[in-house]
Amino acid sequence: MRRVLLTAVLLAACVPANAARLERGPYLENMTSRMVTVRYRVDAATPAWLTFGAAPDCERFQTLGAAVKEGRIALFGLTPDTTHCYRLYLPADQSTGVYKAFEGNFLTFRDEDKPYFSFLALGDSGSGSEEQLQVAEQMAKYSPDFVLHLGDIIESGLDADADEQYFQPYAPLLSRLPFFLTLGNHDYGADYKTLAGRGFLRANFTPFHSVPLTGRSPHYYYFDIANARFIVLDTNDFSGAKPAPVLKPGSKQYKWLEYVLSRTRKPWKFVAVHAPLYSTGSHGAIEEQLTALEPLFLKYKVDLVLQGHDHNYERTKPVKTGLPDQEEGIIYLTLGGGGRPLYAQRVKEDWSEKFLSVHHFASFTVDDKNLKLTVYDKDGEPVDTLELQK
Repeated sequence: MRRVLLTAVLLAACVPANAARLERGPYLENMTSRMVTVRYRVDAATPAWLTFGAAPDCERFQTLGAAVKEGRIALFGLTPDTTHCYRLYLPADQSTGVYKAFEGNFLTFRDEDKPYFSFLALGDSGSGSEEQLQVAEQMAKYSPDFVLHLGDIIESGLDADADEQYFQPYAPLLSRLPFFLTLGNHDYGADYKTLAGRGFLRANFTPFHSVPLTGRSPHYYYFDIANARFIVLDTNDFSGAKPAPVLKPGSKQYKWLEYVLSRTRKPWKFVAVHAPLYSTGSHGAIEEQLTALEPLFLKYKVDLVLQGHDHNYERTKPVKTGLPDQEEGIIYLTLGGGGRPLYAQRVKEDWSEKFLSVHHFASFTVDDKNLKLTVYDKDGEPVDTLELQK
C-alpha cells in the first residue's frame, strides 16, 4: 500500500520552474543478464528516485539515489532477456514534491541457453563533426544489445567536451542499451606521452563511467553475453602513453588477458583494442604490440579483433604472422570511421581484403554458430559484408 501511495504522489507531481534538472543522461552501463547501472548528471546535488520493473510495470520496484550531481544507481535481480522499463524522478522544488524527469526501456542480456545477440561497433568518433552526427543518426535506427566503442571517444579527452562529442550524439541509444568503451590515446588527454598526463583519466573519465563488475580497473575488462566473451584491452602503452598499464608479456594486464582467454568455454571470442595489430592505414601497426599479442590470440583461437586508431575501414583476410592463412588466421577489423577526419591507405598488403576511406559503423549479428557483419556508411548504405561459421 505504501508503494502504491508513493507512486500516486510521484505521478501527480508537476514540473515547476525551479525543479532539479537532468544535464546528462540517463545512460546505461554494466549490463549483464541480471543487472545494469543507470548513470545520470543533474544540475545540482540532489537525491533521485528510480522505479523499474518488467515492462509495462515501470513502478514494480523503487530505489533511492544519493544526493549527488553524478548519479549512479545499480539495479540487481533483473530477469534475463526481458524488456524492463524505468522512470527517473527528481525533486520538483524545495518542498517534498517530485516529477518524472525521464522514462525509458532496456533489454537485459541473454544467458548461454539463448545463443544469439547483436551489437554495433565504431571507433574514433570524438569530434562533434557533421559526419559523426550522421553516423550516430544511422546507428539510432537499430536495436542491438549493446554498442562497442573502440576508443578516441572524446578528441580532447576532457569531460567538458563529452556532452557534445559523446552523450548528446548517442543519447537515443545510451538510454536504452549499454556502451562498452575502449580507451584510446586521445582519451588520455593531450599530455598522454608525459608524466603530466597522470591523473587525467581519474579526473575526466573514471567519475563518469562505471567499471564493469570484474574487479578490474576501467583500463581493461571483459563481459559475456549469450555464447560470446568480449575482452577490452588498453593498448596505449604501446603508443607511448605514460599513465597506461603495460601490456607486454609478463605484465599484469598480459597475465590477466591470458587468464581470461583461457578460462572461458564460450565458442565466440572477440577482442577490442584501440591501436591496430594489422593495418594499412596512416598509423599502421606497432610491431611490439603485434609481437606481444598475436601469439595469445592465435593460441586461444580469437575469432575477431576489432580495432580503431586509423580513421578508415579495413578488413583483413584471415591472417597469421603476417601471411594470409585461411585455416588458422584471424580477421582484424579496423572501424575507425566514427566521425573524425578520414585517412588514406598508406601501403598495400596481401593480407588486406578491403580498405575504404569512409565514415561508418559496423553491425554484427550472432546466431549460434553463425556471424554476419554489415558495415554501413554515414548515409546508411552497406559498404561491406562478411559471414563466418564455426
